[in-house]
Amino acid sequence: MKQPVSDNNRALGQIVDENVHAIGQLVQLLDQMPGTLYRHCFGARNQHVIGKHVRHIIDHYSALLTATSGVGGLLDYENRNRDLSLEKDRRAARDCLEKTMAALRRRFEGPCESELGMRHNSAGEHQTVKTSVERELVFLASHTIHHMAIVGMLAEQAGVKVSSDFGVHPSTLRYLEGQAAGLARSA
Repeated sequence: MKQPVSDNNRALGQIVDENVHAIGQLVQLLDQMPGTLYRHCFGARNQHVIGKHVRHIIDHYSALLTATSGVGGLLDYENRNRDLSLEKDRRAARDCLEKTMAALRRRFEGPCESELGMRHNSAGEHQTVKTSVERELVFLASHTIHHMAIVGMLAEQAGVKVSSDFGVHPSTLRYLEGQAAGLARSA
């Protein structure tokens, strides 16, 4: 049974809100972070850089926004922009994240084509798989939060205060709230 369009729009809006919330948390962290930390190399091989994680997040949203900008777009996460300036320039990345939040809200505020084709490469073989805007937004929220957890850990190592819910998936937060409520009722 197909849901009414208004229910679909509300559900899509909630998924967009989840993405915008995560991106907004990242913007807030970037606002308090020194630019040198954004480019600082961590780890024994100096390969862990906050800016690389942020650019990677931006690339994924850009791929979805590009694929949904016209009729018959094909989502391709593998062939991303990889704009290296977004790895180096904290302010440019921050501005790009702000634009991404606005674009998500504009693009998905009303009815939109849900079905989407996604190009996938398995062992060098390209194929197109069926997906949906909703599914990809759910993926992007989880993907973003995963990378934010790494960004948060690196920032904390450098002495930046990171909120306790930064890089924590909403499902985990709901679980923890339920646990706390259960403990409060049993006390």
